Amino acid sequence: MRAIKTTTISILALGLLAGSAVGVAAQEEEAATEAGTPAKVAGTINGEAGEVVQEPTETVADGVLEVRGGIVEGDRFEMDDPRVTGTVTLAFNVDVHKESDFVDVVTGALALRLENEAGSWSGQGTGASHGGGGIPQEEALNLDTWVLTGAGEYEGLTAYLFVDPTEDPPAVEGVIVAGDMPPFPELPVE
Repeated sequence: MRAIKTTTISILALGLLAGSAVGVAAQEEEAATEAGTPAKVAGTINGEAGEVVQEPTETVADGVLEVRGGIVEGDRFEMDDPRVTGTVTLAFNVDVHKESDFVDVVTGALALRLENEAGSWSGQGTGASHGGGGIPQEEALNLDTWVLTGAGEYEGLTAYLFVDPTEDPPAVEGVIVAGDMPPFPELPVE
């Protein structure tokens, strides 16, 4: 059980914290965007993921390890846009499904807040990974997605961030756009 917990926290460190970033990379003047102008952002996760502020609880239900209520804080990202850097607080829930003795399928949900001197971003994200000792790194699946709403100087902006922890160092890409995320459509009633 302890090995699974360590594996889970490692996956969270590489995956779920990837959208939170600190360590501002140099940004050229022309790369700065005005409010309302869409901008692509990119960066990497470097160093350790952060400090565990609250240890999650672990239970097993129907053969699935449920990791609930963990909170991590840190600032380990290097992004090309200083708006998506700062101190990150991340709360997470993770389910670990055993495919075999060596391969896990991990699914997760998180709440994220990223703060810096100019403002903050907050929102939710999801992640999934399929890997372990039985799967070569190039065949592993590990991708996280976050949608964050800006406040302060970032009021009226939305950041969409995508993390690929299979890269070395883990890669973060995304966009910042003006406005809210479009509403989810409704399917026709049968």
